[in-house]
Formats: sequence, C-alpha cells, structure tokens
Amino acid sequence: MGEFRHIEPQAARHLIAGHPTWYHRIEVAPGIVTPGINDSERTLAALELPEDLRGKTVLDIGTRDGFFAFACERRGADVLAVDYMPVEATGFGIAAQLLGSQVRYQRENIYNLRAETIGSFDIVLMLGLLYHLPDLVGALSTVRPLCRDRLYVESHVCDVDFPDLADKPFAHFCQGSSLNADPTNYWAPTTRCVEAMLDECGFSVSKTTRLGSRSICEAAATVDSGRYYRAIALGEEVPTID
Repeated sequence: MGEFRHIEPQAARHLIAGHPTWYHRIEVAPGIVTPGINDSERTLAALELPEDLRGKTVLDIGTRDGFFAFACERRGADVLAVDYMPVEATGFGIAAQLLGSQVRYQRENIYNLRAETIGSFDIVLMLGLLYHLPDLVGALSTVRPLCRDRLYVESHVCDVDFPDLADKPFAHFCQGSSLNADPTNYWAPTTRCVEAMLDECGFSVSKTTRLGSRSICEAAATVDSGRYYRAIALGEEVPTID
C-alpha cells in the first residue's frame, strides 16, 4: 500500500499540475515529486518513527496533502488522515491515486474528534498544526483519548524570538497576520511551553528535537490526572473519578 503504481509520467504530471497549491513534496512516481513548499522528508527523518509499523494504527491530524500519512502506510500502518479542508481542496486525493494508497481521509475539525466515533490509535501525529489552533490546551485535551501510545507534535516555536523566555512555558499570541503573514497562525509557544502543555494533558515527553524555529516533541500517553479539571474549565461532561 502507498507504493508507486504504474502510470505514465506525462499523465502523473498532468494530474499534479491540475491542483494549484501543494504544501507537501511527495514522490508519487520514480522521479516525480509534487511541488510543495514544505521539506517533509527533513521532518520525517527528525521524527524517527519506527521503520516497521505493521499492526499499528496511526491518526494523522492536519494531514493536508498526506505526506506523513502515506509514509506511515508504506511502513505497514493502518492510517486515518484528518483535515478540516475538503479533500478536493488538497492534493491528498491526487497523491493517493498515484500511489495506489488505501489511507482513509476524513474531513473534520480537531475539536470535534471523539474516540467514540473514530476510535483510538497507537500513534497520533500533530505536525505543523498546534500553532494554528486558537485553543492549545483544548486541542491536546481532545487528542488525549484518541492516543493509546505515542503522540508526535511538530510546531513553530518562539525560542529564538524570545531567548529570555525560552526556558519558560510561554506562548506569544500572534495577532492578525503577524506570524509569516498568515492569519491562521494564532500562537508561537516556546518549546518548554509545548512540553508543559503535553504534561498537563496526560502525556509524558520522552524526546524533544529542535529544527531551527520549530520543535518536535515525542510523548507517551500516561494517566491523565488533569482531565477532571480541564473538563470543568472547557465546559465538557465531567468524567467520573474512580
């Protein structure tokens, strides 16, 4: 699954050119790569995901064109890809067609995801997503019941911009289009802030990797002792404490 399928190079290039905006660079046939702006291979290498994911389930939240979802499928995982955008607005469908992929795509907002409807997963990916979310703790709290084992968070961070605060759990609010001229960028947390929020939401960070102005946190799902109080704060149904 997700391997190259036989298709004429001209036909593949025609399909790729039919989508106006690519974010991920995906090799969909030998020597044919989608023209994305994101150096996805660099991030994949830094994630250090297991090479063998056979028997594992993966949830890729904010999948966009699907690079990481397809990468996990190639390693043997059963993958659900989620994005708030309709699939036609991304390059996912074209890439999946060219790769012969069986990755499932679901259009949904992260805040609406529930284990009761989509299940829980061995591995959850939140790559290039966190800083686009207005409610950071709410998002991580939503993700916790979806994750059985490992969560990987890759995010823009502000350690370089605020060096005096780099060791503090600090997040800078990015008003309007102040971060990279993009109005969908809400927050620029420090790496320490990402780690602290993960700890608050029932995860234990096992590894952190810095990549310039970005950080990757690998975390294990642990006992979520703060769920009761977050549910009250978020106006959700309060879980029963045994």
